[in-house]
Amino acid sequence: MAWGMSFERDAEHDVVTAHFTDCILVTDEDVYRWRRDVEAQFAKFNGRVDLLINLDGLVVRHTAGRTFGKERREVLERNTHRSFRYGGDEMTLMFISTSGVINGAAVNHFPTREAALAALLAERETLRKRGFMPFLPGVINSKG
Repeated sequence: MAWGMSFERDAEHDVVTAHFTDCILVTDEDVYRWRRDVEAQFAKFNGRVDLLINLDGLVVRHTAGRTFGKERREVLERNTHRSFRYGGDEMTLMFISTSGVINGAAVNHFPTREAALAALLAERETLRKRGFMPFLPGVINSKG
């Protein structure tokens, strides 16, 4: 199979799910390609989103790990409100966990999409109860 990715909106839960196919990051150039492709996917959504990331099909090799950590953090900060992950191989999970500590990026990894979605919805509800509403298109802030 060839390198590919798709980002699909789940309107019922107002969340985007990222899927990867054979995105194997070995070099820094692979990471930069990944970032360009991911940012092109995000551009379809016209603003920041809540994101579920299916790590199956995304493989980060040790030679790309440091660069991936930095680029991952920047992409997520710019394009997401929050992100939760599921799936993935052990080495990729290690780089995500390590980069989370080094670069201050969220790890939030769960064994299944259902568990990741439940955690995302629970966090969203906790924030809602505290009075936090993210800046969403079409939402009017009544606090003026």
